[in-house]
Amino acid sequence: MANNKISQTTKKLSQIFNSEKQPAVFFDKNVSTIEENNSLLDGQTDVPVLDPHDLLVEVQAVSANPVDTKLRQTGVASKIKILGYDAFGIVKNTGKDVTRFHAGDRVYYAGTTQRPGSNEKFQAVDERLVGRAPEKLNKSEIAAMPLTSITAYEILVDQLGLRFQNHAADGKNMLVINGAGGVGSVLLQMAAYLGINLSVTAHSSESIEWLKKYSVDKIYDYENIDETLADQKFDYIVFLYDPALYWDIAIKHIKPYGQLVSIVGTNKPLNMGPLKNIAVQFKWEYMFAKSDFNHNILSQGQALDKIAILLDAGILKTTLNKTFDLINAENLRQAYKLVESGRMQGKVVLNGPFDKALK
Repeated sequence: MANNKISQTTKKLSQIFNSEKQPAVFFDKNVSTIEENNSLLDGQTDVPVLDPHDLLVEVQAVSANPVDTKLRQTGVASKIKILGYDAFGIVKNTGKDVTRFHAGDRVYYAGTTQRPGSNEKFQAVDERLVGRAPEKLNKSEIAAMPLTSITAYEILVDQLGLRFQNHAADGKNMLVINGAGGVGSVLLQMAAYLGINLSVTAHSSESIEWLKKYSVDKIYDYENIDETLADQKFDYIVFLYDPALYWDIAIKHIKPYGQLVSIVGTNKPLNMGPLKNIAVQFKWEYMFAKSDFNHNILSQGQALDKIAILLDAGILKTTLNKTFDLINAENLRQAYKLVESGRMQGKVVLNGPFDKALK
């Protein structure tokens, strides 16, 4: 009888949600310039119907990322129309096969580019992509973390093959190109936790000051990097900026049997020839590759669970740098402008509630 009552309550809750409209912020694929007022639009949409492994999350904070800009400008996500790939929220309902979470749970996640994003009040997201949120951080501090944390984690674990444990890579050396952004700010902390000696490039005095908060051994001006590196060699070099611009430098300073990883694409060919005789590997990291192709997606939820523990322990710090109050088209435009400038240190977050979309 009790199970039947719960089932009836869940069904009724689902019917209520799915009969209502909800506020959301949409993008127009035909408008490539974020400065235009109609590049993002306040509107309303249906509350999503849940698949068996879905959570229905009431979104309470979101973050802006470069992927939002790329999808908006290219129109790749034109069928989705709602961006947003960082969120903190509360689980309101669950699909019939959900086992990891219950209504009322605090969660955080990046989600997938194959479905509407987190710029809507109620979002459906596969439970396997979701982590239990840290307990000691506020909503904006949490929302800053998912996408960049998963990316940094996968660079270290999936691409470099390292164990995600304290001192697991003691004595190894890493050079991070353009380390003051969202991914770099997390990667440096995680790599330090693993015991890696860190060198990083920066492009401004603001970036240099930002990087001093982390366990960085050396900070280099990106304009003089080859000269200042002298004869240093690294086990790992991570490109968080166009690898073509630093390719010759990387080849010169990577150790034999070292590894190169990039999260950024390039329009120029990369000469792989010199890597052969030094047995160096080059890999791409794209955190949406798993959810785009339904490949081992549970690993991302599990990674977020591990990261939450380190955040609560103070081993990792939030990379939040700027917040906007209220989630609406105007504030998202301002956030995306900051991201598109290429000069943003850390992350920018919008705190809920959603505003204007139903007015």
